[in-house]
Amino acid sequence: MDLRKSIKTMNKIIFVTGIPGAGKSTFLRRKYFDRGQYFVMDMAEESLRKFGSLSPLKDEDYGEQRLSIINGFGDKGLFALFDGKDLVIEHNVVGEDWDEFFDLLQKAKRLGFYTEWIHLHVEDETAKQRIQMAGDGYYVSESLMYDVLMVLEGILEDYELNVQLEEIASIKGPRGIIQLFEKQSESVPVFFFTEEHSHYSGFKSAEIFQEEDAVKPMVLFNNLKEALEAIFDQYELKKVSILTVKDRFKAIVEETFNGKMDVPYWEEFLN
Repeated sequence: MDLRKSIKTMNKIIFVTGIPGAGKSTFLRRKYFDRGQYFVMDMAEESLRKFGSLSPLKDEDYGEQRLSIINGFGDKGLFALFDGKDLVIEHNVVGEDWDEFFDLLQKAKRLGFYTEWIHLHVEDETAKQRIQMAGDGYYVSESLMYDVLMVLEGILEDYELNVQLEEIASIKGPRGIIQLFEKQSESVPVFFFTEEHSHYSGFKSAEIFQEEDAVKPMVLFNNLKEALEAIFDQYELKKVSILTVKDRFKAIVEETFNGKMDVPYWEEFLN
């Protein structure tokens, strides 16, 4: 199948995580320097760029300067996604509460974004030495960590308001559930599919990730038949169980899969 017929590869939201001093900012500058392809959400860098210091981020009363950084990232991040750029999030791991982080990973996946998670490993002592050497040029806090997640949540909510998304079928694949979606923006429908548990790439060191991409990007397809054929090719399906399918898409699902594989309970879903 010629994937060049597809509109483009799916937007990515890339999470770079690690404890304070893990080297996230350095990794971001080296890996995601192309501002035509990536929008990097690094609050410390933005504070230095706009105000020449990290003082606004230390404002516990959330004064005008700190709010301008937060609000600015919300607007710029949303526009970057609609411009086709990949969004890169620097996230400091402070404490043990990962619930909100994982919730946003799942939300991004449901909205049709391809998500990658890169966790930078470093020994605690090495991280502490780096922070000490940086002196006043380094700042991190638990509140700043939640600021980043709050901005991303706002970006995803605004994006959801501007894009129509509908799950049109779910298929039991060899490793989990394959979900097929129709996504409509500016009256142009496109199709994509995701697989259960494919929303993050797992833990990888920076060195490994620089050598090879963690996973292949998802693709937006011009029509449903192309997406269905890609599912068939990618998973080399010989037998598939259709769990759900919307009525208005049943005919094309039957046309695409008919004769290619054994489909249990075919009549139940396509009549």
